[in-house]
Amino acid sequence: MSNNNQAEWLLLQQSYDQMEKQALWLKVVAIVLWLYLVQNQSGLLLQLGLVLLFWLHETLWKTQQSRTESRLYALEQATQQAQDIGCLWHHSWQQQRGGLLQLLTDYLKNSVKPTVAVTYVILLGASLVRHFN
Repeated sequence: MSNNNQAEWLLLQQSYDQMEKQALWLKVVAIVLWLYLVQNQSGLLLQLGLVLLFWLHETLWKTQQSRTESRLYALEQATQQAQDIGCLWHHSWQQQRGGLLQLLTDYLKNSVKPTVAVTYVILLGASLVRHFN
């Protein structure tokens, strides 16, 4: 592994792991705040708004993590082929960046991944069930 590839891979791998931890904390905070709102009998719109806001935030976070994952794969492949592509993160992203439609598609794909969506779907459902029962 070249020095550039290795340096970038190590940094991105640490960043990837941190993003995963922070995404879990987002879920914990969302659940705690939702429980607080339920306990204080807040309105349905406030509960739904809170859940949707956290869902959007995690979607953005997971999309960035997905881009990091793609770059990690590219670095690993380049290393196997003895190529030095390290320290070109922004250059490579700019070359493969799609337009607005591609960005929105990436966000949508990440928002419906089970690891992202299940918590928020459950919270939304629980809010609706509590409100209409």
